[in-house]
Amino acid sequence: MVGKSPLRRYQGGQSVEMYQVVVVGAGPSGTIAAYELASRGVDVALLEKYRLPRDKPCGGAVMYRGIHILGGDLPRRLVEREIYGLRFVLPNGSAPEFSSERLIGITTNRAAFDHYLARRAERAGAHLVEGLPVEDVMIESDRVCALTEDGDEYQSEFLVGADGVNSVVSRSLGLRPQRKDLTRIGLGMEADFAVGEPRVKEACDGRADILQIYPQSGKVSYGWVFPKQEHLGIGIAGAGVHMKRLRPDFDGFVEGLEQRFGFELTPEKRRTYFLGGDGLNSKNVTDRCILVGDAAGFVDPMMGEGIAYAMRSGRFAAEVILDLLRKGRSAEQHLRRYQEKCRKAFSSDFEMARWAALKGTSFADSVLRQAAKLNLSCEIMAMLARGEIGYSEIPATVLRKLPTEIPHLIRDLVYDRVRS
Repeated sequence: MVGKSPLRRYQGGQSVEMYQVVVVGAGPSGTIAAYELASRGVDVALLEKYRLPRDKPCGGAVMYRGIHILGGDLPRRLVEREIYGLRFVLPNGSAPEFSSERLIGITTNRAAFDHYLARRAERAGAHLVEGLPVEDVMIESDRVCALTEDGDEYQSEFLVGADGVNSVVSRSLGLRPQRKDLTRIGLGMEADFAVGEPRVKEACDGRADILQIYPQSGKVSYGWVFPKQEHLGIGIAGAGVHMKRLRPDFDGFVEGLEQRFGFELTPEKRRTYFLGGDGLNSKNVTDRCILVGDAAGFVDPMMGEGIAYAMRSGRFAAEVILDLLRKGRSAEQHLRRYQEKCRKAFSSDFEMARWAALKGTSFADSVLRQAAKLNLSCEIMAMLARGEIGYSEIPATVLRKLPTEIPHLIRDLVYDRVRS
């Protein structure tokens, strides 16, 4: 697609810039949308509230299904650790582990990761503007206008709201309430802990390529320990209604880890943040506008992972907008195709994840301990992380692959009988 050159004019001393698409927010969802559009010749403005790189509360784990969207275009300097497995440390002390020979993800510094994605979009042709907060968004009959803090205006045929769970775009357009509903969003706290590379490995029982997940008893919440090069990324998150004592719960979680690891943990900086949620049951489109990523609420209800879903939703938004630019359409009824794409891709996974999360830690313990005995479980975990299957496809995948597992099950059963 050959785009039109952006136009600039002045009204009363204020700048008015005109593009085909304006993307508000330079996180993973916004930068992917901007890249996909710009690389196909669309004139895109990518507006970021802060100067890059900017601090970002996040555990920093990116599953392979997100990396895959980049087509392998990820510099080695962004990879703190390659990840090959998950360990679930349960309240009763059991710790079922699932590892693979295949890469399932990485840990990274989110500030550096987001900065790279923004520059990638810029190299593709997007006009990146940093340090420019958007204060309001208005839809007119033939355009959508983003008004900035300094009084400038960015006009476009379409606008993508990628400005996170505190989205100004969503509130300006009435797609989300002005005040957050803790029954529909999550709340978390995390920090980096500089411990040195030897202690990173020690905290991970010698496996610094494993993500540790700590489901919490009696709550729809979890903690985590993610290995970086010389840091541990540690945090807790969960349903907002269960996280009202966030700071004491976080400090208590860290104290428990100190006892487990046998050394002191001192946080560099605690970060509190909201997590998007309930995106599939919320309205994410209106005339000329689409919400993506955390602004839309696309977060895994069980694991709290949002980066891969953010990147996929950014790509879906770009695909729909590209098609509508060609056809000269912009009404909400046409943009609903985006909502349908997200629902088809995410709904069954989110529903199963929410069901499993509500079952609690006793259910997780019984299922995970049994699953850890099967080689097949490690393969399924890798397929999930790599985006080859979704949660909803686990039963069918098990049935399809179980025949190859039966000889191992018989061998283990006989071995257990002989030992007893």
